[in-house]
Amino acid sequence: MAEKQSKSPWVWISLFMMLGLFAAFITFLDQKIVRNGESVQPSDSRSENKTKPRFDFYSVLPDRVLDIPISEEERAAIENPTINKFAGKQVLLQVGSFQSANEADSLKAQLAFLGLEARIEPAIVNDDTWHRVILGPYTENSNFSRTKNLLIENKIQYLQRSAK
Repeated sequence: MAEKQSKSPWVWISLFMMLGLFAAFITFLDQKIVRNGESVQPSDSRSENKTKPRFDFYSVLPDRVLDIPISEEERAAIENPTINKFAGKQVLLQVGSFQSANEADSLKAQLAFLGLEARIEPAIVNDDTWHRVILGPYTENSNFSRTKNLLIENKIQYLQRSAK
């Protein structure tokens, strides 16, 4: 049977000495060097920035007041949010337009999983057939807002159009 040779204790001693010297060196670098009994004051570069602001819009903008003209319709809608913005109008949301019917159907299925009922309308543009994925028409503001929020939450882009 082969005997296991033990390592020399000098290997361990030299290893611990190197670790100790390394720790002492790091500590030495961390200390602030003080000469002639004076304490070293760290220069505060932030104090210079406080005396001279880099931007002045912090003081300019709060003093400005903008008067934006609002129509009577918009004012009534702000004061009473239950007013239907679509009075007599119908709005559509186009969420996609594809040359492939399969891609349009895939988006329609994705919208169905979100609880939205979409339809696909073919359109001919420059002798090419495009398949538009349409939501709506919406005549009530609450359903329209809910649908838009759902599309935004799921990162689906849309185009708002008026129904013909």
